[in-house]
Amino acid sequence: MRNRNVTYLLVAISIMLSTVSFAQIEKLERVMECIKVKDVNCAKSAVDSAFMSAEVRKDAQAWYYRAFVYYELAKKEKFNLNSANRDTSINSIRISNSLKPEQTVIDANKQILKKHSETYHNMCVKYLYDSLNYEKSNIAYKKHKEYYMQVDSVFDFRVKDIEYYSGVGSHYSDLFNNAGNKAEYGEIGKLALMKVLELDPKNVSATFNLGIIYYNQGVNLINSMDLDTPLDKLEVIQDNSTKLFKQSLPFMSKVYQLDPKNVKALEGLRQIYQALNDTEKSLEFNKKLEDAKKGN
Repeated sequence: MRNRNVTYLLVAISIMLSTVSFAQIEKLERVMECIKVKDVNCAKSAVDSAFMSAEVRKDAQAWYYRAFVYYELAKKEKFNLNSANRDTSINSIRISNSLKPEQTVIDANKQILKKHSETYHNMCVKYLYDSLNYEKSNIAYKKHKEYYMQVDSVFDFRVKDIEYYSGVGSHYSDLFNNAGNKAEYGEIGKLALMKVLELDPKNVSATFNLGIIYYNQGVNLINSMDLDTPLDKLEVIQDNSTKLFKQSLPFMSKVYQLDPKNVKALEGLRQIYQALNDTEKSLEFNKKLEDAKKGN
């Protein structure tokens, strides 16, 4: 079965060739011949040769052909965040659109740009879960968003943003809670979850995960103490852990307010108050926890 992108290119060429000069047709037909036999290196050589002509470089359609050829080259580097071929393809689309092309060319350019956007989306997921590289994942997500907005300028990314940053926050929250010695995991998780709450202040999952991260940061500080820890350092650790427990409290309290029967929130509040040496409150939430477990 013929590749859909190749089919689209051939149809577009057949429609648009009547509007270009004979000299351009002769050069660009070679590109089409290479694409027909799926020889992308041949197509690259042909399009690069065509672009030695000043006349070709003034033609929006020719820039579209170049964008398509370099898109095909970039497909082989689908998880390479820094791809010269992808950059060339995207820049060719930008130049093509700046030359006030026919609607057919505009639509064709959007098809390629949408594919690049999808590539960046796949990349952001891979970097997040397979490579544990939030920095690259976030760059890829922003690229996905940037190029998709050029395809559909009225698309509302709020839901997608919440979905992405919730995924980051949940993933790094789990990583931190399961490997407390990785402090950077907790910081990445907090940063992402805060972004979620900026967009969706009543997001229960993000609020709960923030409470858990702050609580576990406090626990980790307490656990770092041993018999050889100097007294002055013990006081600093205790003060800092108390601050973290207090930072955890409003997030866990908010989950409780939004969902009073949330067993995890009740357990979290019981433990936070216990860590803050507030026995009365700890017992109060222990009772509520027991009632919730019984369905009362």
